[in-house]
Parts: sequence; structure tokens; C-alpha cells
Amino acid sequence: MNCSNLQYLCGIIGGLCGIPTRLYRSNELVFLHSTVDLPADPITLHIDEIFKIQEHVGYFVTPDFFYYGVINHKNYKLVIGPARQVYDDKTLTDLAFRLDVPPEQTKKFISSMKSVICMPLESILQVMIAMNFVLNTERLG
Repeated sequence: MNCSNLQYLCGIIGGLCGIPTRLYRSNELVFLHSTVDLPADPITLHIDEIFKIQEHVGYFVTPDFFYYGVINHKNYKLVIGPARQVYDDKTLTDLAFRLDVPPEQTKKFISSMKSVICMPLESILQVMIAMNFVLNTERLG
């Protein structure tokens, strides 16, 4: 599948799930679909761990229980996240601090993060399994 079609797929999945979706080619960001405008991208704190995932389908859970789903297809990596089951002000304030969000933008960051759809990891995995089937023609359970 070419880059344009992968971007289309990311946009569809990101819009359907309400969770930021990114496409990387050789670990370089080539596309981002997000229904929220974040002053800082939380993925930057864990990008090295996410890039280490080499299986067709994988995921990474942060110490704060945010999770990212990963699908590898040729030299592309589709990443869905961050997602979480519940968003609370304290965790989001701490996250904003670690991301060096300016104090005057912290409220916007928290509000935007709370707009990301809450979804259990199991649901993210189901989306990733479906995307993996489309991309890698591999059936996973």
C-alpha cells in the first residue's frame, strides 16, 4: 500500500476512534490525524520505546497508563494514541509539566486531552488487528 493510501487509512481510523493517529516512514513522521489540537504531543516522551516495536501489531503502555497501538507495514509504522480509559486533571497536569507545556497553555492541553475518546486497550487492539489484516493480510486473535 502506498503512502497516500496509508494516510487515508490513518485519517479514517483516527476519525472513527477519535484518537490521534500517526504514520511514520523509516521513523520519520509523514502524517498526523488528530481531532484535537495539542500544544505538545505526548508521544515525544515515549517515541523511542514505540519505535522499538517491530512486530506487525504491538502496543506500549506508559507508566501513567496511556497506551499507544502500533502496526508495522514494510517501512511504515502506524501509531494510534495516546488513549486511556479515564482522564483526570492531576495526571494530565503532570503530563503537561513533563512535556514543558507553557503554564498559560496547560488548561488548553488538559481540555484537549480530555477530548480524546476514552477507550479500553482491548478496543484499540481490535482496531489494530483489523488494520493489520488490511495491511499485512495476517489474521490475529
